[in-house]
Amino acid sequence: MKGLQLPLGVQLSDTASFESYFAGPNAEAVAAVRRAAEAAAPPLLLIYGPTGTGKSHLLQALTRERARTVACAYAPLRELVAEGANPADSLEGLERAQLVCLDDADAALQRADWALALLRLLDGLRAHGGRAVISAPAAPERLALDLPDLRTRLAAAAIFGLKPLSDPDRTGLLLERARARGLELPPEAAQHLLTQLPRDAGSLVQALDRLDRALLSAQRKLTLSFVQQWLKASVD
Repeated sequence: MKGLQLPLGVQLSDTASFESYFAGPNAEAVAAVRRAAEAAAPPLLLIYGPTGTGKSHLLQALTRERARTVACAYAPLRELVAEGANPADSLEGLERAQLVCLDDADAALQRADWALALLRLLDGLRAHGGRAVISAPAAPERLALDLPDLRTRLAAAAIFGLKPLSDPDRTGLLLERARARGLELPPEAAQHLLTQLPRDAGSLVQALDRLDRALLSAQRKLTLSFVQQWLKASVD
């Protein structure tokens, strides 16, 4: 295995990078993920948090970054299970990778065939000196899991919880991403966006992308008035 390996039909997001992830209160967890492929890193790292905290973003960013230098694999387990993929085929050979990112592990834990395949993969990685990073919505003790040996492996991982962004964090995210696009977003316009849009980071960044395109099309300055008009037109 060389470089990046993806199950058939799986693609990484073009925008998944550590630079495009706003850490906010999660700086320690992000740093741990970035170090996951290093020799001194723990053999198993688990990050958990509610929807919208960017778990998939971080695993895909790690995969993109590390695939340049090590044998690295990414498996979106929720997607694979939903498609009825065979776990043995989907995970075949990954134990020889230096780093494996297993996204949305909870989707596979209650399926006996998938749970057993994950256990064998983790044991195989450990035997070959590889490492794994797993994402889930909750800490191991709160996951629905019937395979005791797999629960033991997950409980022994280095575990980091991701916290949702606070309102000041969300404002900081919008201002930072706007500056990265060469835009000066007035703070009052950022506050208005927060009152009108879904509040998870992904939705806010996508809205800012659309706003940027609208500004280019209209050849207008970014003001609170323009943001209000744009939001009204988007709803209408």
